[in-house]
Amino acid sequence: MTRIIFLLPLALPLLSAAPPQKAAKREPCVPATGLASPVVRDDNRLYFRGQPNPKYSYIAVFKGGRCPSLNRFSTVSIEASGSGYCEGDKVRALNPHSNIPGPVCVIDHLEPFAGDVDD
Repeated sequence: MTRIIFLLPLALPLLSAAPPQKAAKREPCVPATGLASPVVRDDNRLYFRGQPNPKYSYIAVFKGGRCPSLNRFSTVSIEASGSGYCEGDKVRALNPHSNIPGPVCVIDHLEPFAGDVDD
């Protein structure tokens, strides 16, 4: 019984700690009807701008990190699996000079982006 009493004061600070903050909600799918065409920005990331409200925009996060063939001059081709953009969809960037497609990049998830894609 003394062991329980001894451990209880050590556990109380853990019980009173604030709950951990939730990370931004990852989206497995986003309907294409609420988005403009995807845009590759200067930071070589793929953005989906919310239409008509740009506050509902998303950034594609790829499996394995960045998509190496994306740049702001490339044409993007997306193999969507449904009526929207979803995790698992395949993205390719076409080189603007040769029109040779780059390697396939797979969308891991779509991360909400509160800023304006056009900034």
